[in-house]
Order: sequence, then C-alpha cells, then structure tokens
Amino acid sequence: MKKYIVTCCILITSILSGNNSWAEEWPKDRPIRIIVPQAAGGTNDIITRIIAIELGKALNQSIVIENKPGASGAIGLQLAANAIPDGYTFAIASDSSAILSATRESLSWRLGRDLIGVALIGDQPIGIAVSSQTPYLTLADLLNAAKSKPGTISYGTSGQGTNQHYIGEWLAKSADFKWTHIPYKGGGQAIIDLTGGTTPAAVLGFAPLLSQQKKGGIRILALTSAQRNPNATNVPTLAELGFKDIIITQWVGVVAPKNLPPAILNKVSKEILLILEKPEIKLKLLDVGLTARPMPASEFEVFLKNSIQRWIELNKILKIPVD
Repeated sequence: MKKYIVTCCILITSILSGNNSWAEEWPKDRPIRIIVPQAAGGTNDIITRIIAIELGKALNQSIVIENKPGASGAIGLQLAANAIPDGYTFAIASDSSAILSATRESLSWRLGRDLIGVALIGDQPIGIAVSSQTPYLTLADLLNAAKSKPGTISYGTSGQGTNQHYIGEWLAKSADFKWTHIPYKGGGQAIIDLTGGTTPAAVLGFAPLLSQQKKGGIRILALTSAQRNPNATNVPTLAELGFKDIIITQWVGVVAPKNLPPAILNKVSKEILLILEKPEIKLKLLDVGLTARPMPASEFEVFLKNSIQRWIELNKILKIPVD
C-alpha cells in the first residue's frame, strides 16, 4: 500500500509539473476504464460500447465500461472527476451533465472545470410525442387541446429538471398553454405509460420514441433539432412549426479528469474522431438514434462552456425546481 501511495504521489507531481514524458509510453499493460453515469443497456451505454470497441483496437489496450448510475449522472461523473488524470479513466458526459453543472450548486464537480472535454461523439433530438390512442395527429392538434382545457393534458419525461422537462415547459411558455408534467425515474416507464395510453403525451429522447413509433404505439409530432432527422424525415422540427428558438439536442461526449496530459488528451481525441468517420460506425450510431458529430477536444471544451451557459440562462427564464 505504501508503495502504491508513493507511486501515485510521484505520478500526480509529474502531471502537475507539466512533465509528460511518461505519457509517451501510454497506454501500458493496464485496462482503460470509461465510466458511464447511466445504467447498462441505455442509449448512452450502447453508444459508449460501440466507440470503446474501436478505441480499444486503435490503442491496442483493453477498455472496461463501468456503469455508475444515480443522481441524474452526478455519481458517476464525480468518480471520474476525482480520478487520477493518468489516462486510465474517462467518462461519458451529456447535456444532462451540463444541466447539472448549470443548476446544482451543491455539486463538488463541474464540466469544464473538473472534467475537461475530450471529444463530442454525436447528438439526437428530443421528441414531442403522443399515444396513438389520442386523436392528436399534429402538434397544432395537441396545443389546441391543451389550450382549450388548461392543465388537463399531462406529459411524461425521464425526470424532474431534465432537458425534456425544460423542453416541455419552454414549449408551454412559448405557445402560451398549460399542461401537467409527470416526471418518471427514467424514460423506460414513461414510454410504457405513453404507449399504453396512461399518459397522453411525452417529451423524450428520439431513439426510444422512434422504436415505439415503428410499432405503431405512438406518434412523434415534432423534434427539437435544427433539421429533420434522417430516420424520420416526415416529422417536422419545432423550428419549422414556428418555435425557432427551441433547438436543443441530447448530445454525448467523452470527458476526462482535469490535468490530463495534453499528449494523451490529443491522442484519444484524434482516435475517437477517426472512429466517427467510419461509415459502419455512423450507421451503428444512427441505429440507436444518434447522429455522429465529431468534435475535437479544443472545440468540445468551448461547446461544453456554451452548453452550460445556455442552461443557466434557460433556468433563469423557466425557473424549474431542481429535484
């Protein structure tokens, strides 16, 4: 144990002093871990595993996925933020991570401060959908019904204070209507209640909605992306329907503990970007609803800061309570 502590101290001192010579030998005979702050089997987990297989080949090293769900992703990202920045711990961040950084003052970590951007992987839109058991065929139908009977129509999301919750309330404010938010503990149960007709509407990630629309259980009325999605070209965007400001996507990217040596940061970023250029990888990502958006570390770092600032501004307007 003493030997381990001394080694770690030497390593940290080397990192903080800017001595990156040891990084030239990275990675050695030790697996690299990627922390996914969501449960196994979810969209972010699937995306991570697609990238991790290719990254392991490129680096000639084993990559282990560690799922650490809880507290809207805060638990897993705190583990990553507290890890030694030696190139053996990375994590998956998303727009939910940016919301946490923007709204939860009690957090001990922040994106862009304790966790730095390595590479953006891609994004998917958020969808406004209704059960096929409802009579609403268009977004206008839904909004007119909501306006005629304020508060009687409910919509489900994956939780309180999520991006989906923000979209739901932002749409209501922009279109001047009221509906009732039902926060679920994840999107799975929200989808079940939507397809079963228990909840007439939902604001959820595109991938699970698309799967259920193909089965005929729901209708996606609009998406929050800037352009129509290639997997659902018949579904209009909110921007097309007159809500030009409501353009938000669920993004996914790789982050690392601060003070990661630049040599390692740049190498991993470069390899991820090369992976995302592969046609077969783009297709695999599209299959789970994600459009590849390769972005290197320097650009992703700016993207993170801008994303956090946007959620700060939205929170001032919508004043959504943090769960």
